[in-house]
Amino acid sequence: MVFSGCINAPSTHCGTNGGKPYTTVQATPLIAEKPFISEKGGKYSLNVPHVEHNKVGTSKDWNNFNKIDFEHVYVAHEGDTAATINSKLNQGLHIVIQPGNYYLSDTIKITKPNTVVLGIGMATLVANNGKPCIEVANVEGVRVAGLLLQAGNKKTSSLLQWGDSKNDGSASNPGVASDVFARVGGRNNAYHDQVTVDNMLMINSGNVIIDNTWLWRADHGISGQVKYY
Repeated sequence: MVFSGCINAPSTHCGTNGGKPYTTVQATPLIAEKPFISEKGGKYSLNVPHVEHNKVGTSKDWNNFNKIDFEHVYVAHEGDTAATINSKLNQGLHIVIQPGNYYLSDTIKITKPNTVVLGIGMATLVANNGKPCIEVANVEGVRVAGLLLQAGNKKTSSLLQWGDSKNDGSASNPGVASDVFARVGGRNNAYHDQVTVDNMLMINSGNVIIDNTWLWRADHGISGQVKYY
């Protein structure tokens, strides 16, 4: 197991003689907590935690975030198209995606810096037309969090593409992907067609923090037969 910035973590130990193997990093060099929603007096806010350096344990100062009023947020609901969501992004709004299955015929494109796209209840975006679910342009400070990305039955280059070309990104204002899961399998009818993608995540930009991903590929073919590799 690996421990990073954890209080009372076991000491680093290699091999299996004398205990289980552990790798312990005393302080996390660079991290940003996941965006979250709060409510006060009937008004909702989207809160974006600041980037922290050499962090140990939990955040000491719970005011270390930027608060965004929901008048600057579009709350997407199941049935919204990529075109609808993109129109809101182009207006400079942040996006909160409610639980549901979003069958996308086009890509959600994040082109403005410091944009937040936050899924709640593990909202599922399905690449339904051979295009990525999300593309992030060469812009800094983007936060993508709390989403499940699912391959469709038309081959897709990637489910999440961060950066449209190789670039350094921003060391002072990095991008952050938090709790972003991807699956190649899902609810497809394995006797009828097979879902497929070349890459689950394609990260072309430097200075992108990836915090908790679960990238899953089914171990069965179109017939449903389980295979071992």
